[in-house]
Amino acid sequence: MLRLLIIEDDESEAELTLRSLSAAGLPCAFERVGTEGEFRSALAKTPDLILSDSNVPGFDGMAALTIAKAEHPAIPFIFVSGHMSDSAMRRARASGATDCISKSELPRLPRIVRTVFDGRDGIPKEEPAAEESPDEGSIVEKSAQYLLQRQEVLQQVDESPAAAGLSGLLRRTPPSPTALLMIESAATRERYLKVLKMADVATEIAADTPDALLRLTEKIHALLFTDRLDLISGARQLQAGSATHVVFVASPDSDARSEALRAGANDVMSGEARGEQFWAQLTVARRIVSFADSLRSAVTDNQLLSTIDELTRVGNRRYFDHQWAREVTRAVRSQRPLSLVICDIDHFKAINDQYGHAAGDAVLTEFGERLTQGLRLGEDWVARIGGEEFAVVLPETGRFQALAIAERLRERVSQSPFTSATQPLSVTASFGFCSLKRSVTNTPGLKDSLLLAADAALYDSKRSGRNRVTEGRAVG
Repeated sequence: MLRLLIIEDDESEAELTLRSLSAAGLPCAFERVGTEGEFRSALAKTPDLILSDSNVPGFDGMAALTIAKAEHPAIPFIFVSGHMSDSAMRRARASGATDCISKSELPRLPRIVRTVFDGRDGIPKEEPAAEESPDEGSIVEKSAQYLLQRQEVLQQVDESPAAAGLSGLLRRTPPSPTALLMIESAATRERYLKVLKMADVATEIAADTPDALLRLTEKIHALLFTDRLDLISGARQLQAGSATHVVFVASPDSDARSEALRAGANDVMSGEARGEQFWAQLTVARRIVSFADSLRSAVTDNQLLSTIDELTRVGNRRYFDHQWAREVTRAVRSQRPLSLVICDIDHFKAINDQYGHAAGDAVLTEFGERLTQGLRLGEDWVARIGGEEFAVVLPETGRFQALAIAERLRERVSQSPFTSATQPLSVTASFGFCSLKRSVTNTPGLKDSLLLAADAALYDSKRSGRNRVTEGRAVG
């Protein structure tokens, strides 16, 4: 069992980190500290691994790294931070940090830990992923999988107990993927706001029961969190409120759990916002928000398949326009980086003129496949936004990562000939990209400014000789 020393002022975030490791088959015990004195005392016990936020109030993460490297240099030190700039990460690694990740990248942590303790007894190795045969059309299927996930959600929603509050009416009146909070206890309300923000669930706050009922009348919310029984009863008398998944937030000494369920609550969660059961219930709540988001998007689009380019099986322009705006909004709300890569096949008209449109279609299809390979399935996505022009959207990706990805895609396009009915064709492409800074606000023209910056960088690549990557100006 790994003994962890976690520097973190928020107990719920420390527990979330521990759960990510446990869920990956890495048994752990941990001690959480929040001050320098506590850290020095815990460090004397020589833990196996140190995980640290970059800035705990009153105790800087870099100071902790300096102490650890001076007293126990062999103990691996990993930053798991909410906000850490690229320059700060470079400085941390130069000072001896094993690695640096953001809290939104927790799924990466188990793999990093396994790498650090490779070969140690009691640390199970990661099971190798099964290889897929490229001859079975898997590349095309994967490129469409992200775009089709909403359709799969529609098929699952009636069968899932987590979606009990989102069936029937929701298909006709899609809910807003937000949580409405009307919690009278200020301390409990602040805890829930923090946890829901960490879980990337958008929230609205109602001032009192009448205000909450008015908001439920105006639109359906995917979730309602409240510690008021009269609000639960009132919500269930509304047509809109009847479709909301209602969670009663109970104080530790409350005996109103049964009464809340009789009033119409779907679930009862702890006001302390901690513990194994709480995190399991929060997972259900996140799934409901995901269902709500998928349902609303599906109703807006009417038919999901109409958002997929028929030739290349990546997203089409309609999909890009709709989804790109949502990605920008999400990045600004969560203060996370976002990058956009625009690419264009070099001399595509000459391919059509010399070899025919069938060969050109084959090149477009294979170009879409090569762009899709190597991207994060379910996170990054590709869309064809013009004749031979494609967009690659990279959520949670800063400028240095985006540059590396764009260079890798450029090499993948040019490294081997494309297949056509007549003969193998040498193809290159030009790339331009831009990144969104974390400090930006979501102004009405932000999504268009990002697109224009990436597009201008693409044409700089064209003018500079093609088959290259150019960075556009950062926006924000």
